[in-house]
Amino acid sequence: MAHIPSELVAAFRGTAARTLSSEEDTALAPILMGILERCEAAWPGVRLAPKAFVAHLGLHTPPGEPLAQALSALHCEDLYLALASVEGQGAALDVLESAVLVPAGRAVRRVEDSDAFVDEVLQLTRLRLLVEEGGRAPRLTEYAGRGPLRRWAEAVALGIALSLKRKPDRSTPLDDALIAADLGATDPELEHIRHRYRPAFRAAFTEALAALAPRDRNLLRMGLVQGLGVESLGALHQVHASTVSRWMAKAREALLEQTRQGLARRLALNTSQLDSLLRVLDGSLEISLASLLKEG
Repeated sequence: MAHIPSELVAAFRGTAARTLSSEEDTALAPILMGILERCEAAWPGVRLAPKAFVAHLGLHTPPGEPLAQALSALHCEDLYLALASVEGQGAALDVLESAVLVPAGRAVRRVEDSDAFVDEVLQLTRLRLLVEEGGRAPRLTEYAGRGPLRRWAEAVALGIALSLKRKPDRSTPLDDALIAADLGATDPELEHIRHRYRPAFRAAFTEALAALAPRDRNLLRMGLVQGLGVESLGALHQVHASTVSRWMAKAREALLEQTRQGLARRLALNTSQLDSLLRVLDGSLEISLASLLKEG
């Protein structure tokens, strides 16, 4: 559909923090048309309603300098991508991942060169950028186009990374978690398992966790360790909350079954002992995940 210049100008005027003269109105129409053409060419497959984007552009155009100069200084293509990503467009989210978040991950490695750490930071960055939390709009809506989106998102990711590094370690080491778990201290069988088979439990659980698909491992970490609800996780993955619940249930089931198999390979335990040990795992799963993923 062809863009109607007068409608674009009206949309811009409706949000811009400035009063436009008739001369600026005349000059603005071709400028807006050119900006839209550049944005659409920059991100093939990503499409916003022209008037909606122009209104967004008006919100972020600084009022304290000549209009043409202010518009030329903005990173309009990045503003376009950011708005399309907040709207949940698949093509935009793909570009955001490859062109913005992957480079941000390389910067995060300067804080800690660990795959697990980088993955956790990027998951939290995606959540911060794209999902409403506690009534606050997705952070990506705050991007004003004053600098490259890649650098802006990198700053967000680095802030999260540094915050995680400064945060006191509240997770209990896995060995201590097993001791502290409610195992029923009067049960001789469980006492025996706790003291004799803890190293095998740790090895089997670590192996099982590593064998999970990345999405399942991330869901367990974000849900059980970070405490994110299924609504937020659903918004992050662009699926319904019920779908996330099913994914997490299957991931937890797979983790338990893989741990059982790992223990069976390592130890000569009967079914009752294996079930007792898996009850330990199930009761301390959150602590165990926090400990093992931090080490990862």
